[in-house]
Amino acid sequence: MILNFLLNRFGRMKSALLALCILLTITCCGCGEPKTEKVIPDACPDLGLLVTQADVTDTLDPYARPIVTGNIFPSSAKAIYLVFSLSDDMCCKTLNVRWFRDSQLDPIKIEDNLHAQFPIKLTLQAPSGGFIPGEYHVNIYIDFWERLSLPFVISE
Repeated sequence: MILNFLLNRFGRMKSALLALCILLTITCCGCGEPKTEKVIPDACPDLGLLVTQADVTDTLDPYARPIVTGNIFPSSAKAIYLVFSLSDDMCCKTLNVRWFRDSQLDPIKIEDNLHAQFPIKLTLQAPSGGFIPGEYHVNIYIDFWERLSLPFVISE
């Protein structure tokens, strides 16, 4: 019905040109998706990042999971492992871990800017003469804030 009206009113050539103009208008700007700017959010999506499931152990299974957890280990242990997970992936935070002996201010080992798969497994290797008996602790920091401190003891 519309086609017959256009043909009678304008003729074939004018109707074809009119249809072409309408089609070009719709294609170029009428029905396309509106252009939107890609906006990078100002807020970091991992602001609520938490440390979860943190364990200190001296034995791991083949999948790097703690076999026995606790906080007292023999000085003959080859290594002490810290195994933990985070509540979410990190994108704009820095993860740092510090190992301390007794109440000394200086860490005995520093692990900076960690970017690992979860769960994260970190190792404090025993010195050549074995661990010195005493009180130890390991601190986990996200950016500059301490999120978790785990104490443990090396016994004789």
